[in-house]
Amino acid sequence: MKKNKKEVPVKKENNKEPISPEIDAASKIATHYGFDRLPFVEVEKEDITSAKKFHESHLKILHPFYEKNDRFGGFLEEKISLLRNFQQKKFEGLSLPLSGFYKGPLKGNPHIKKSVEEETFNLEVIGSSKSIAEALLIETSYIILKDRYPHKELSLEVNSIGDKESLGRFIKELGNYLKKEQGKLSKKMKEAIKKDIFNFFCFEKEADPSLFLSAPKTMSYLSESSRTHFKEVLEYLESLEIPYTINHTLIGSRSYCSDTVFEITGTEKGKSEILAIGERYNGLAKKALGKKDISAIGIALLLHPHFVSKRSKKEKILAPKFFFIQLGFSAKLQSLKIMELLRQAGIPVEQSLSKDKLSIQLASAEKMNIPYILMLGQKEAIEHSVVVREMKTMSQETIPLDKLVSYLKKLP
Repeated sequence: MKKNKKEVPVKKENNKEPISPEIDAASKIATHYGFDRLPFVEVEKEDITSAKKFHESHLKILHPFYEKNDRFGGFLEEKISLLRNFQQKKFEGLSLPLSGFYKGPLKGNPHIKKSVEEETFNLEVIGSSKSIAEALLIETSYIILKDRYPHKELSLEVNSIGDKESLGRFIKELGNYLKKEQGKLSKKMKEAIKKDIFNFFCFEKEADPSLFLSAPKTMSYLSESSRTHFKEVLEYLESLEIPYTINHTLIGSRSYCSDTVFEITGTEKGKSEILAIGERYNGLAKKALGKKDISAIGIALLLHPHFVSKRSKKEKILAPKFFFIQLGFSAKLQSLKIMELLRQAGIPVEQSLSKDKLSIQLASAEKMNIPYILMLGQKEAIEHSVVVREMKTMSQETIPLDKLVSYLKKLP
């Protein structure tokens, strides 16, 4: 009988490397929203080999926000590395679904040259197919970017390319459309489209605008499940009062993207730049690693960090006294707004927004030995209130939202 292969320990981050106040601030916001700092991992040779199965492996992109490339790129190997480490249980000890953050690019990313100093702040949710994952990522990212760029006007563009079935129908229709419009395509466009039909969308700014106005839209070919998922994502955005525009030319990667694709842009004094790019990649684990599918979604934020050589004294991190529990879709819609209300008041709180069952959420709170539960159900969502329960005595009280902060601050 063969012995089990000894697990290689995950390296820790180098505490002596320069830090950035901007990344530090982003980390605190992410932590409040339930994201854990991921252990140090890097892109290995096997990840690069796996990436060569995809057409993206031929792209020589210096950086995901390289000035000559408006689209997502340079992250395929990093996604594969994260999924491989997840499957090999290198993130044990962190709650599931995994919500984590890391400073990018990962060491070993073959597309990132040492000359590129820009770094990203990445948020990932692995193991959740639910629309709350999109809402959590977008809300957290939006708050981080507002904190980092207070003078920029942020705008969100979002689209859905659907699941494998949806995408297959769309690609067929797009291929038929481009055959009919051959006369409007430049030689450069034709060559690019031969490599990858999605390259068509890279020419949006330089080709005949009518080509894109009349082109098939991914949302017209969504399966019922993908349509429902995207509808829920938009409901979350409206509940959070995050303005958005549906951009039908926002496509992402044909090889591994699925469902939701989004970008956040910042504009100041008439100048705009992409500050964050996110996408689902539900099918990547099976395609790249040959194992079962893992639902996953991630976003990369460009924070323009300013590094300092000395680390400031560690701030005392308060242990959360509260665990937030939600029951039902209406409650989920309000949950992130309440999380932000508590963050602004300096009240740390744990949560398990990706879980639906009350028993599972209560078990998480009990495991953490948290003294108070904040419960938001359908009734409370309608009445704009929260039930505060003391775990030791099981006594509880219903508190209006406008009095919640002052009430919680008085609790021992």
